[in-house]
Amino acid sequence: MNRIKSFFSTVLAFVLVACPVCASDDAAVHASLDSMMLWVGQQTGLHIEVSCDRDQEIEFPLFSDTIVRGLEIVPPVVTDTQLINGGKRMTVTRTYIVTCFDSALIFIPPLPVKVDGEEFQSDALALSFQTFEIPEGHEKELFPPKENMDARITAAELKLPLLFLFLAVACTIVGLYLFQRYRDNKPIIRKIKLEPKVPAHVRALGEIESLRQSGSAHDQDPKTYYTRLTDILRTYIDERFGFNAMEMTSDQIIENLENHPDHALLDELKGLLSTADMVKFAKVRPLLGENDRNLLGAVEFVKETQLELTPEELNPKLEETVVEERRSKEAGIAILSVCLVLGAAAVTMAVLFFVKVYYLFF
Repeated sequence: MNRIKSFFSTVLAFVLVACPVCASDDAAVHASLDSMMLWVGQQTGLHIEVSCDRDQEIEFPLFSDTIVRGLEIVPPVVTDTQLINGGKRMTVTRTYIVTCFDSALIFIPPLPVKVDGEEFQSDALALSFQTFEIPEGHEKELFPPKENMDARITAAELKLPLLFLFLAVACTIVGLYLFQRYRDNKPIIRKIKLEPKVPAHVRALGEIESLRQSGSAHDQDPKTYYTRLTDILRTYIDERFGFNAMEMTSDQIIENLENHPDHALLDELKGLLSTADMVKFAKVRPLLGENDRNLLGAVEFVKETQLELTPEELNPKLEETVVEERRSKEAGIAILSVCLVLGAAAVTMAVLFFVKVYYLFF
């Protein structure tokens, strides 16, 4: 029975479509369907095509949500215009997407279109919607729609947010490091050079000899001389005896050296440090020859307290020494610019990360 119904529906549709197109010398209206037989719920396009002069005004019929009863319009409605004959004429096509949710043979009467106020009729059309036959006794096999299922987040979906997070953290760390180097007025890359490790007493004696040869002992500024001499001794005591002499007072240094067996040597060191304090803080000028005597006392202290050299110290190995230089003004500006760029990049990556996480979980 359904096959017979479908056959007659098809014949009727072709007969209706075969009707002549309503036209005049100035305008022509034509209607067509993409498909004339569909299953219930399927969609097809209904096209109303108008050919007229370019300067003519066209008024298409107004529909709310249906063309005819049962034939519903699915938004949006699209209108397309093409110029022909060298731009003298035009073809305007309005397309409606239509559907039906019940089995039916729908007759679409000629649709009125006005061109410059004159009404034209389109073709009459027919559209058949077919339904599925349900075998008798199998009605209970049909089920209603199920609830939406929560899709699990896959590892592939997390790759991009994690990449944004990694880039944000990396830009932040690099930017903070560069800003710290900029604030400390230090270069980005530290220069490292290899130098032999010099024993403490050798270095101290060498620096004292350099001080003696420079003639600072006879300069007009004894404060500079004693500052340099005591700094050499404090550095030597730090390396030789293992306590931070650079941060101690003269009395604290002597107190830490009281266990040394040569008390005469300690008395000479105490006198040297006392003289240095008087010169540096009380602006006392030393007596004639006192500078040379204190210099010799420093040499004697170093020689008497030096450690015996091991074979490794006699042939010292090269050690890495970090050398940090002051950077130029241009380099500082470049570092600050890079910090700003990295900061902006970090903020952008963080925003993208939170946006991706929001769309994944919410």
